[in-house]
Amino acid sequence: MPGQLWTEHEIEQLRDFLSRGLSASEMQVGSRTAAAIQNKAARLNFVGDGIPRKRWTGETERMLKRLVGDGGTAAVISADPELLSGYSRNAIQKKLGRLKLIDRSRSRRAREAIRLSSEQLDRFHTFLLAHASRCTPEQIALLWNRENTPLVSRRRVVYHLQKLGIKRSWAEVMQMPYSKAKQRRVSQKASLASERRWEEYRQTQESELRQESRRQRRRAQSRGRSLGERVCRDCRRRWPASEPFYVLYQKQTASGRRRYLGRICRLCRNTRRRESKHRRRRGPAAS
Repeated sequence: MPGQLWTEHEIEQLRDFLSRGLSASEMQVGSRTAAAIQNKAARLNFVGDGIPRKRWTGETERMLKRLVGDGGTAAVISADPELLSGYSRNAIQKKLGRLKLIDRSRSRRAREAIRLSSEQLDRFHTFLLAHASRCTPEQIALLWNRENTPLVSRRRVVYHLQKLGIKRSWAEVMQMPYSKAKQRRVSQKASLASERRWEEYRQTQESELRQESRRQRRRAQSRGRSLGERVCRDCRRRWPASEPFYVLYQKQTASGRRRYLGRICRLCRNTRRRESKHRRRRGPAAS
């Protein structure tokens, strides 16, 4: 029926068909062709459910680019009516895709993800039911990947555990033997890293103190003065009797405030403080 105007009844029919999710080829609106139905829906801005949507203009596109450049996401932008009112989260997300403002690597990873077939999924669910009570999600993934394909990640295991309604709580997972062994390994690794950082810091501090002591000795020698020195009670090394080699303390006495230098050098003082801190962490039982 080329050239014939659409009636209100036909437009309501079109809206009803769109609300039911039918495509243009599945609709029967009088004797209208599928192309005519599709063109009419586009002219009326009917999409999906037959509700008119706002068209994107150059101004709204520029605003969207600016908001995304400031770190905004589709969810954040659509939730704030003062930013881009009238645009849903899905509309903003699709527009970002058309403007190539989304993370393409994430979309590529989603397309390249290996899907489980129905047979593999049944076998995987059976495997989960057999191990979920005594194994952590990471452990289940490792056990599955030893003898089965496709390989699964810890995240996929967690997803299917939630889907089956057998996911353990975080507290229960942390009490499992695998988690406790992993905690011990992580703790040992962190302890070794801390020791390494402490040793590097101590060597740097000692090097700086030695350079400062040489500068002070040269300065005193050039002025023809003697440099007062003090031997550390712990390491027995000789340092200039001043800061920063020794800590300067203050003490309130009956005769007033008195200032005096400590008997151990700054390096040994830091070592003592570190050892004392570790003893307090371990507690009296461990010591």
